[in-house]
Amino acid sequence: MKWMFWLWMGLFFWVAGCDDGKSHTVNNNSNNINLNNSNNQVNNSNNINNNNNDNDAGVDADVPSVDVPDASDVTDAATDADGGENPPQPVTFTALTFNIGNPDADHPTYPLRMWSQSYENYIGAVIQAMAPDVVVLQEVLSGKTCEAFTEIDPNKTCYQWDTRPRPAQRIIGPGYTIVCDQREQVECIGVKVAFGTIDGVDPGQYVETGALTPALPLPGCNWAAGECTNSKCDDESTVSAVLVHTAAGPLRVVHMHPMAQVSAFVSGDPCRAKQIRQVFENDVIAGDLSLIRPGEQALILGDWNLGLEIYNLRTIMGPSEADDVWNQYIDCPACPYTDMDPRDPSGQRYSTNSQNSWAGIVAIDHVVASNEITGSCTIYDEGGMPGTEPLDAGYPHLSQLGEGRIDHYAIFCEMTLLPPAP
Repeated sequence: MKWMFWLWMGLFFWVAGCDDGKSHTVNNNSNNINLNNSNNQVNNSNNINNNNNDNDAGVDADVPSVDVPDASDVTDAATDADGGENPPQPVTFTALTFNIGNPDADHPTYPLRMWSQSYENYIGAVIQAMAPDVVVLQEVLSGKTCEAFTEIDPNKTCYQWDTRPRPAQRIIGPGYTIVCDQREQVECIGVKVAFGTIDGVDPGQYVETGALTPALPLPGCNWAAGECTNSKCDDESTVSAVLVHTAAGPLRVVHMHPMAQVSAFVSGDPCRAKQIRQVFENDVIAGDLSLIRPGEQALILGDWNLGLEIYNLRTIMGPSEADDVWNQYIDCPACPYTDMDPRDPSGQRYSTNSQNSWAGIVAIDHVVASNEITGSCTIYDEGGMPGTEPLDAGYPHLSQLGEGRIDHYAIFCEMTLLPPAP
């Protein structure tokens, strides 16, 4: 049919955009956060201290004050007045996944990364107003980018990078324990101190390489430099994890950002499949254990780089092993994990990437949880899920960002974690 022909032709041109921007089953209406109110709160608190120039997309967004919980709050919840252990209790919590990179691979000093300090301030203020208990951010600006040059513009995010908090800290805000991956430090996990403690990390600390990160299952390559083939893994691609101790018991949080599409003819599927297997299976690399251990409750979220709706179009009509791994572990009758992706009334996932939303079929960011974890999720997109808008919609200088604007949509979930069965 003619529409299939044009869809196929269109997919060839934008399929590389089906990557990470390198650049649900439930009705979620009752779950929506009033983002307009959040944006208004950010705008009202800005005072528009416009010390930047227009070319720098410059409005400073003052971050709303956030109380830092006492680290003892979590410990106290687990002990009674006599110092004995309280039995685990069900816990409601919220989680956010957001790829904050952009598709501008040609930026001379900030390829694929957020360069405007005022834009970062704004995004941070919105996220901090949402106050998720668990937050995972993909494509975070890391010191490896900033140390490669000396930034002299105070309106840019690498300015004095080594003398102030790292971008993940600035965006997630105080009151969180924050760790990043052990490879490139661009995939970061934040856990609110009042919700839980990360195993092996002092509450409230920032540990730049604190997330358990298995080695690449294939030889590494530089995606942005065009070095990657189907026999390699992007150096930045990761799956990583932490164990969080909560009042309901331990929760394994797995942060997904496996290998992205490279081009119409380089799907990245072999590496992506192996990295997803590293979450669930032992010995993907000989001797390695799976990130999720038997019996653990788990929250698995991030930019999976899986466009499940288009399956073999990404692999030029060949099989997609990565999609098959998903189907092996998630949403099948005997599967231990449930897909919580937001869906429209017809059951179709909402697009999670602005570059692909015109096609209405591509969701590459996903939220998955153990079957014992219940809840629903909301995607903050444009023109998709009713009553939502992108988290940066209220930023007053979006038009000046060009390709430096974030090209993914955030997913926010409200969930209940039940204690493990005795």
